Amino acid sequence: MKKFKWEKLWGDRRFLLLLSLGIAVLLWLYVTMSVMPNTSTTLSGVPVDFDYDSAKYTTLGLDIVNEPSYTVDLSLSGDGSVLGAARASDFVVYPDYSSVKGAGSQILNLNVKIINPDLENRVTATIERGRRTVDVVFDTILTKTLPVTVETSGLHIAEGYSLNKVSSSPSEITITGPSTEVSQVTAVVAPLSMEGELSESQLVQVPLEMRDANGKTLDLPYTTMEDDIVDVTVSVYKQVELPLVVNFINVPSYFDVNTLQYSLSQETLLVSGPERVVNNLTELSVGSFDLSTFSLDKDYQMNVELPDGIVSNENVSSVTLSFDTTGMSERSFNVSQISVINVPANYQVEVTTKRINNVVLVGPEEDLEQLSAGSIEARINAEDLQVAVGTQTVAVQIQVPSNPRVFAIGTYTVTCNITSR
Repeated sequence: MKKFKWEKLWGDRRFLLLLSLGIAVLLWLYVTMSVMPNTSTTLSGVPVDFDYDSAKYTTLGLDIVNEPSYTVDLSLSGDGSVLGAARASDFVVYPDYSSVKGAGSQILNLNVKIINPDLENRVTATIERGRRTVDVVFDTILTKTLPVTVETSGLHIAEGYSLNKVSSSPSEITITGPSTEVSQVTAVVAPLSMEGELSESQLVQVPLEMRDANGKTLDLPYTTMEDDIVDVTVSVYKQVELPLVVNFINVPSYFDVNTLQYSLSQETLLVSGPERVVNNLTELSVGSFDLSTFSLDKDYQMNVELPDGIVSNENVSSVTLSFDTTGMSERSFNVSQISVINVPANYQVEVTTKRINNVVLVGPEEDLEQLSAGSIEARINAEDLQVAVGTQTVAVQIQVPSNPRVFAIGTYTVTCNITSR
């Protein structure tokens, strides 16, 4: 067996490196545990935790409103074997809230606590000279939701156009902050200002302002809005003045409506709407007038019928329809000429009513004087009927084909017997 040679081992460089490292570790342990048991060091940049022990002020209905952010340096001393591994997360630095009794700004002392069990009873920590207090503002937190008011004083609308409306998205804003600040806010305003004259609708982003009851813009350091900017839609309409017209219904085919002398209390109306719609309009209807309801010396209220998207700039929704009935009169006749037209081929219609009494005609007085009952006809249009076998009461239209200036007013019916062929 070969004899182990220590001389060879001591000459091995790798062995010497390992031996040196082991000796160094042993010396460090000896020094830290025996020679330097009360080592000191500084831990910098430890953040102040304002949420720690916060129950002391939240139970009073208070909250911190100034969102402070501070760091401190800690002076550590104790067991050198653990100090080298100490981190900021092993400690909590927090304000002493025991003096907080109500809302307001307060200067609070800072406390430090070891929260790592491995360091307890082996290390002491104190806040180094410098920041040992913090300024904290307390108040009750209030939330308020207000509609967004779009201010349009900064808009200039081109001639021939009008501002239809403005709207914002979102249409309301929630603000949150200390009650002393939020209580001052009475309006959330989007002050709209655009360069040049507007002749078309626009979508713009507008920053919001909080304002008080006097319209003054508020600069509230601790109050926030859920949105600082809103999308504002500016709807611009083109203006046009259009004639008003009335539509006559239940007019006999022979009657000339132009023989009626009528007028509207307003002949034209200034309206506005989307340009593509307005450009296709030539007139506006005030509804339909049923000629059978005509009465001498009576005026009629007619509702202005505006197409979808068109608005009245004059706040007019109705006009008065008047007839000049000078020289006109009424006269009653008994009509015995009753005819039926457009009868289906497989049906037969027999009028059992022999005469319609007291048919009232209206027209120029001289024309009525020359009329006879023989020139008046009561006509039934079978196309307007729900033809069925049996006896029916049906409406008739009174006609005076020989005179285009005379018409009947009122409604009249006859009885018919309908049979199948």
